[in-house]
Amino acid sequence: MLVPGTGNIPRFPHAARGANHGFKLSCHDISFKFKTLEDYNFKKQLSLAKTMTYNSIHFEKYPPGHAHQSAMLFGNSRLPSLRGQVADLGCAECTLLSRLKFCSCIEVLVGVDTNLELLKEKMYRLSPLPCEYLQPRASMLTVSLYHGSAAVKDSRMLDCDFVSCIELIEHLDPPELERFPEVVFGYINPAVVVITTPNADFNPLLPGIMRFRHWDHRFEWSRAEFQAWTLNIGSKYGYRVEFTGVGKGPPGTEQFGFCTQISIFLRQLSRTTQIETKNSETLYKLVYEVVYPSLKDKKILQDVVLNEVIYAAECVRRHLIDSHPDDDEAENWSQNERTSVQAEDVPENASSKPKSSETVKVCRIGGKLHIPLINLFSVPKVQQLSGSLQQLQEILRATDRVVLSACGSSVLYPAYDDSSYN
Repeated sequence: MLVPGTGNIPRFPHAARGANHGFKLSCHDISFKFKTLEDYNFKKQLSLAKTMTYNSIHFEKYPPGHAHQSAMLFGNSRLPSLRGQVADLGCAECTLLSRLKFCSCIEVLVGVDTNLELLKEKMYRLSPLPCEYLQPRASMLTVSLYHGSAAVKDSRMLDCDFVSCIELIEHLDPPELERFPEVVFGYINPAVVVITTPNADFNPLLPGIMRFRHWDHRFEWSRAEFQAWTLNIGSKYGYRVEFTGVGKGPPGTEQFGFCTQISIFLRQLSRTTQIETKNSETLYKLVYEVVYPSLKDKKILQDVVLNEVIYAAECVRRHLIDSHPDDDEAENWSQNERTSVQAEDVPENASSKPKSSETVKVCRIGGKLHIPLINLFSVPKVQQLSGSLQQLQEILRATDRVVLSACGSSVLYPAYDDSSYN
């Protein structure tokens, strides 16, 4: 069972994992706790699935898209140490990629599929959200979609640390299926590979299934067939293999296994060196690529710091107006006073709440407030973003949105409403 943890991301509606032990995934702004497969309830977890009734027994018709989360999240436990490239071969509607983009430990996401029309239709699911411009990521993220086959080598895939093949292999023709292991395990050679495919043993429990679950399936393997194919690959290319699945049948049908069977490949040796490497021919066609806003971009970092500084300065100005509405001669303010008003006006967990209680004068000279830079640097968010008082000063000197005093020790902020600081 998936238990959403803390983090400013949408909660996954359903997912599962497999293994004989529990673990917790934590990637900065994403945190989930998983229990064992025995705790996984197929009917309850796939809340968005279609319900079917057969002989008075309710089944969940397992939609292919739902396997995207459940299969990949098992491998996500290893993602914090895999800061390279994550690829989804056979990405189809980009469901998995649209969720993985919220994991801050991933820096490159790649999707590959043979259906060009579907890629063009669904690629905008991977566009940055408005909130991702307002609160940029700390790390870089580039998302790329390619039109191509998982059975074809492309040198742009050589940096992959994690590869998922969700409900893919059963769509491959025999020649492609034969080339597939060499491309994924021999050529790309990632640290982790996750492969899912329908369990043919489970098909008798699904009403209306005459042969295969989908018209485009070339085959559907039993557990014995899938495990034999998987173990042979692991032995040949140096991978340890773990088996699991998602989707239990009703009580009394345990002998049929899971609706979808999953194999997790863990590379045992260091990555093989490819002689052809980056100079190889790139056969995939780039369909879509987007670079997410990130604090690694100096311009974006500067804008975010400026917004935080202006907000903090506005808190000072509002405090002055609220406390001295009729006193035009009030000239000096202590940092203690400013701190107390911010603590009242700003939510308790707000990032801009000052943490210093030192008394530092804030002066009003004419129509300008002279706010010491040290006061602004005491705001935790400003301190976190700028790193040092000197760096903060350099950022403010490089912009015309904020005016510094001649010596650079204070920000000159309008004592009254001024649209120039918007």
